[in-house]
Amino acid sequence: MSDMETADLLMEAPDAALRLLASAIDREFERREPRPPTPYEYAASRLGVNATELVVLTEDVAPTVAHSVGRWLYEAQARWAAEHVGARPNQPSASETVAGATGEVRAFRSATVVLPAGALISGPVVLRLAPDHYDVGVELIGRAQDAEALQRAFVEFLRARRTADSPYRSGAYRVGASNRGLVLDRWVPPAATRDLLKLDPAIWTTVDRTVHRVLELSDDLAARGLGTSTGLLLVGPPGTGKTQLGTVVANELVGSATVLVPGTYVTEHYLTELFDIAADLSPCLMLMDDLDLIAGERGQTNPHRLREFLNVMDGGLADRSGVVVIASTNDHRKVDKAARRSSRFDTVIRMEAPSLEGRLAILERYLAWCDVPLDLPAVARATEGATGADLKELVRATVLATNDTVTTEALVVQAEAGGWRSSGPPAGQYL
Repeated sequence: MSDMETADLLMEAPDAALRLLASAIDREFERREPRPPTPYEYAASRLGVNATELVVLTEDVAPTVAHSVGRWLYEAQARWAAEHVGARPNQPSASETVAGATGEVRAFRSATVVLPAGALISGPVVLRLAPDHYDVGVELIGRAQDAEALQRAFVEFLRARRTADSPYRSGAYRVGASNRGLVLDRWVPPAATRDLLKLDPAIWTTVDRTVHRVLELSDDLAARGLGTSTGLLLVGPPGTGKTQLGTVVANELVGSATVLVPGTYVTEHYLTELFDIAADLSPCLMLMDDLDLIAGERGQTNPHRLREFLNVMDGGLADRSGVVVIASTNDHRKVDKAARRSSRFDTVIRMEAPSLEGRLAILERYLAWCDVPLDLPAVARATEGATGADLKELVRATVLATNDTVTTEALVVQAEAGGWRSSGPPAGQYL
């Protein structure tokens, strides 16, 4: 072979190798599955337009609103037998039971649903529910020609999901927090009636006027430009029935109003969001313990938290129409004066230790099971200054100390050692 032939062969070798490599790559791509469409390519194909002709409206929503959207979407898909996939077209949709909602509610957790003309607007649309680690996104996807109608429909749709059509409306919930926002967990108030609290009838008259009447007449009050929200502050030492009074009112309102019981972390870090939910689910009763922890005197509490609290109570940072707050504190002097003015906590009820008649009624309730003759008036006289909680503990301690052989004498002995009694001054000091 001549030198010229050898040189030609060496020059052609790389071309042959590259052709073989290109052929192998082509065969590999042919074996691979095609790239799945994006959510917007999927929506465009179902709406019969190009992806560039889409209008996409997006809003990140709280978990409670996401559940409401998911429920509506779940029911709409079943109603119209609508085509649906997951948040991405190559994934299946996912649904869940919303355990916290009133009743057993089924809702989509992640879905993209093709809705027919007339479902939300006159034309077809695609509604997408897409959760991630921190947020839940709601997207309404439609044709550019329907842009104006889409905007109006999206605003109205989300407003309805937050308010009148929310599955959380008129239930009772403890309010906690997650990385996505506030979470409502179903709460069943302990069985409690007014008969269990031996209070002055004037207290119940104030509760009826300040809580029940405000919520019953909220529409009329709003129409006349009058306040549709109020704050009731319960003041008194521990054991005087402040928490029980709130529980009694909650039992009376469940089913006709939403009841929210926020935890301390929520009231410290999510006040505005808390009142947003309360207003959305109004009429609403909110129960808050230890008000002085968030609305304490200036210089004694976090000033930013106090300012936020005063603003949400006024409606400056959050609409609180139809929201009644029952709060409690052991010492009203620790609550900032600004929190106790009109439109905030304008009604204060002092919860004092029961009178002689009140103590007698409480003892009769806690000792109703006892078939031994007892001189309860004598025991009531021996328990001056005791609260309802003190009397309950008195009976329990007597049962334990006497091995369930309760007598008047045993009750009086326990009363003389009652922990509610203030210790007297020392008689003297000796060296």
